[in-house]
Amino acid sequence: MIELRKVTEDNINEVIALEVGENQKDFIETTNLRSIADAYVLNAEGIPATPFAIYADGVTLGFLMYIYDTTDHESFKNEVFYGKKCYFIWHFMIDKKYQGKGYGKLAFEKMLADIKTMPYGEAEYVDLFYHSNNTRAKALYASLGFVDTGIIQDNSVHANKNLVEK
Repeated sequence: MIELRKVTEDNINEVIALEVGENQKDFIETTNLRSIADAYVLNAEGIPATPFAIYADGVTLGFLMYIYDTTDHESFKNEVFYGKKCYFIWHFMIDKKYQGKGYGKLAFEKMLADIKTMPYGEAEYVDLFYHSNNTRAKALYASLGFVDTGIIQDNSVHANKNLVEK
């Protein structure tokens, strides 16, 4: 069973020790430790950030973080989602020992279910970026309803998912 637990003093060392495989290091922009530090800074600046450890049967096997913010980056200026509140997937990873076993999809689904409760406020979209060469991430996100927007920044592709049924 997949479980998301907030990062605390009890599990922070396990989360920091998690690593992706050597062939995936170019796909991860930042370390888990840096993301946890970013969460501290973002929360201090009034931008809700939630870092979670991913567990399966009591074992820490991944890390994710999402934030609640406004899509007001200059590159989004002509997009329908510009200026709207969204949940942004800041970081998502599964440790190299646990990849290829379905944990990533289950954890991502659990995170999306959490986001759909709108814990920090209403939003129309969930946004994320993934490395343009990461075909496994692209396939995972597409299977969960994310659509590429055509925006590319620093070799990363922007995709979003509508949270509001139309």
